[in-house]
Amino acid sequence: MSRAFLSPSRCDAGTLTSPLRRALEGANSAAVRDLSLEGVVEIRGDSDLVEVAEGEDLVRLSPQRGYIFTDGDPADVAERLRAGGVLAYDATGALAGMAIESEQVVRRLTDLDLDELPTSGPFAHVTAIVRRADDGWVEVYVQQEYGHYVAEAVVDALTGLDTSRGLTRGQTPDVSDPDGSPA
Repeated sequence: MSRAFLSPSRCDAGTLTSPLRRALEGANSAAVRDLSLEGVVEIRGDSDLVEVAEGEDLVRLSPQRGYIFTDGDPADVAERLRAGGVLAYDATGALAGMAIESEQVVRRLTDLDLDELPTSGPFAHVTAIVRRADDGWVEVYVQQEYGHYVAEAVVDALTGLDTSRGLTRGQTPDVSDPDGSPA
């Protein structure tokens, strides 16, 4: 039985929008990117049975549960995995995702060890899957219901870092004065 009708990848063109569209509107795209419409497949069952194809990344949360992040069609990936004996479904519509350039922003919102990614745990007080992309950005995925709140927390943290002590993005404080104000 095909479950492709549940997949956002099978929606008609122009009928799908990101759950983070409003929260990230006006945000600096050089600091935070919306990943919500990129393919994610949740797997349950023996993760040793999972064969990862090119363009896919498996994040194991336990021996019996994980997620595959894919560049391809998540409905097709789920069908392939089910044929291999693993319970799999397209979780793209269930998760809201964002990539964050600043590790300092990420550290303000989580106590997770960023040297131990991928992992899952609290991010802005919400359970999240956190992983590092090839470009060094930190990717955070939360349940879609919490996506707007988490995106606002990220934007607030970015704003706080950009405007703290009157600094603009890219400037550094004068270290001759311990509080960072001009000497």
